[in-house]
Amino acid sequence: MRIIALITLLFLNSAHAEEALKKQSVPETMQKLYKTLSEVLTNSSSEERFSNKSNRSQIEEQLKTLSTLAHSIKDQGFAGDKSDPTLSILSGYLSEETNSAYSAFKGGRNEFSRSIVQTLPGTCIACHSRNNFGPQFDKLALEPSDQLLKPMERAEFYAATRQFDRAEKEFLAIIENTETASNDPYLWEHAIRQSLTIAIRVKKDIQLAKKIINTSLNQKKIAYTVKEDLIQWKKSIDRWATEPKVSVKSEKGLYSEGMRLISEAHQLQKFPMDHSADVVYLRASSVYYDLIQIAPNGKHVSEALLMQGVCNEVLSPRGFEDLHRLYYEACIKKSPHTPIAMDCYRHYERSTIQGYTGSAGTALPEEIKQKLLDLFSQSMPKGSADTIY
Repeated sequence: MRIIALITLLFLNSAHAEEALKKQSVPETMQKLYKTLSEVLTNSSSEERFSNKSNRSQIEEQLKTLSTLAHSIKDQGFAGDKSDPTLSILSGYLSEETNSAYSAFKGGRNEFSRSIVQTLPGTCIACHSRNNFGPQFDKLALEPSDQLLKPMERAEFYAATRQFDRAEKEFLAIIENTETASNDPYLWEHAIRQSLTIAIRVKKDIQLAKKIINTSLNQKKIAYTVKEDLIQWKKSIDRWATEPKVSVKSEKGLYSEGMRLISEAHQLQKFPMDHSADVVYLRASSVYYDLIQIAPNGKHVSEALLMQGVCNEVLSPRGFEDLHRLYYEACIKKSPHTPIAMDCYRHYERSTIQGYTGSAGTALPEEIKQKLLDLFSQSMPKGSADTIY
């Protein structure tokens, strides 16, 4: 009887907790999620601390809370046709990833769980650095101690929680560090890319973008190809500075501006994964985010989702490599059985096959084949006899 009573009590407590979450506003839930995320990131910053048995119950509880909060955010305000579809995409992905991290840790797969946790800031950054909509927080205390985090971890946490001024300060410190530029070029370039994302997408600040590029070019020992990109990005920012200052707020105006920037990017780009046009793609993606946000059911939203996929596929090394496929999928579901859906499917299929192709050839898991088949069926004109796999 005691066991039954205990199980009943736990169930009721869980139910009460879920009901309490539903009554909270999205900002309140986000604040709690950020606090929990800071604690989880602090524990995951050290492999020893994350796998230490004495920390196990604490980490498991943190991951469970993180998963519950992420699921609550997805359910609270980011689902359905009336909301910004990009929020639905990203909050759904965050919910899935936090649940995977919790399930993996609970099942004893510590390292896999830790690897997921370390990608979570990228998911948050992808959402919060879409454009300049939304609040910025002056300070959210890192707990239990931000001193345990590495500079890049701190920078990404600040960016993930919309503390953009603090994030830029950390990113610039990394960019200015000669030792990092020479000895850890991947991390150094990643800091430049994240910093530019904030400057261009969020702040739309030409002078800050120039400062980031000039600070980067001041480093002497950097890869030749990276220097080439930096020089081209500087030219793109200089051209941006000469453009007439026009505020575009209508769906038609944003669509036209987005297409102008995409055309400019295509002219600059020499081959599909050439990054010389990244600054222009960042500007275009910001415009398309604005369009989707002001007209989520408008005339051009499906094409905007396709273009978001195209932009983010080029920009994928910025830390969130599945984002473009999420947009292609959203495009298909937004306008099923239409020519635009087929365009999105072609991009989705090509990207997916490329992702599962290596030196031994292409090996698509059965669940991926099924996913492709489902999306293909949603894309093709009704009554079509064509099929795949």
